Amino acid sequence: MGLILDLAVVVLALVVIGSLALLAWTLAVSAVRASRRSLVEVGDARRSIADADARLRASAARADSTLEELARRTDARRASDGRPGEQTDE
Repeated sequence: MGLILDLAVVVLALVVIGSLALLAWTLAVSAVRASRRSLVEVGDARRSIADADARLRASAARADSTLEELARRTDARRASDGRPGEQTDE
């Protein structure tokens, strides 16, 4: 009877060890997938930031050229009116 109990304990120990090994394997595979997914998300975020930066720079350049054009028009208008300085309503 003692030999049967010893064999049952060995079999249960092997089942537990196998289950733990399978769990470790599953966690390792999940960790690798998660890290790859995170790298892809970081790449997407970097591209998104680069696109936003490009749009912001283009918008700033358009605003700068618009302000320069308005300043040029204002200066040309003042020169044609014969008024050298800014006029205020009082």
